[in-house]
Amino acid sequence: MLLDTWPAFLEDIPPMPLKHTTETLLVFLLGTATVVTGIIIPSLTAPDMGIAPWAIVFVLAVAYPLALSGLFRRNRADYAFRLLHWMPAILLLLLFLMQAGIRTLPFIASVLDWYTWGWTLPGVATGFFLLVYFCLRVIRRWTKRLVLLVVLFVPFMVGAVASEHYTTWNQEIASVLWEGEWWKLEKDGAGLVAQVDSPSEEASSEKNLEASADPVEESYRERLRAIENRRERIAARLEERHAGEEESTGEEEGEESEEAAPVVEEVSSAESVSMREVSSMPSRLPSSGLSWAAIILTMLGLYTATVHARTRKRAVVC
Repeated sequence: MLLDTWPAFLEDIPPMPLKHTTETLLVFLLGTATVVTGIIIPSLTAPDMGIAPWAIVFVLAVAYPLALSGLFRRNRADYAFRLLHWMPAILLLLLFLMQAGIRTLPFIASVLDWYTWGWTLPGVATGFFLLVYFCLRVIRRWTKRLVLLVVLFVPFMVGAVASEHYTTWNQEIASVLWEGEWWKLEKDGAGLVAQVDSPSEEASSEKNLEASADPVEESYRERLRAIENRRERIAARLEERHAGEEESTGEEEGEESEEAAPVVEEVSSAESVSMREVSSMPSRLPSSGLSWAAIILTMLGLYTATVHARTRKRAVVC
């Protein structure tokens, strides 16, 4: 009789709650995701950027809590903790709503400037405040979690304030993230585009960037002027890069035609001399192997798989 009822007894055992170490790690990952989202948001504020970059970041922000929903459900995680994992997606959704309503309600431009100030410092600070409140309310290992959150937030706050004084930081972040060709869309009709226009297209498009007496309109036009300047710099940088690639290709073809079988030592010495004679640093260094995004996604996938395997093993043992 006891053997017959034993499997049913095992099925009635409720799942174990989240371990303290696992919950602490999830708190740290949530803080990191919120900080990264806050840093990326200012690079998405250009009106001509298109919806593609925002959609890419928003899909990742939504996939993060969805990937952990099974773990939260099996281990009876607090509902407040589950909702906090939607903070990065909420920050991006607020940005989308503000940019969508800026045409009909011009005063939203000042609200958007305040929202994106200092790497979205107001939104990120709100998310960290709610996360700290959760850590203090649940009591479990709150000192270690508060230390981790402080380690994340203090450097972020310093960098956010410094980014307002060194305005090139946001431009460099945007150029690193969105200048590549992997995310660009083709333009057909009135579709949203996400690519840098050529100088001729900029000249043909009529934009009123003159000074205005209305403070709200002047604030919006000032942002447009800054965006136009950034586009011109990016276009000039791309032209220089393409010209450098063409020159290097021509030089390589000339060297191959002159020497059919070059010696390794001569080639290495010629390259070292050319590296010393370069007047400016290269705009982009060559890379090899997996990117940081692929490494981080692989680590997150391995972590969730490990947690899932241990949870199943613990349920079978119990």
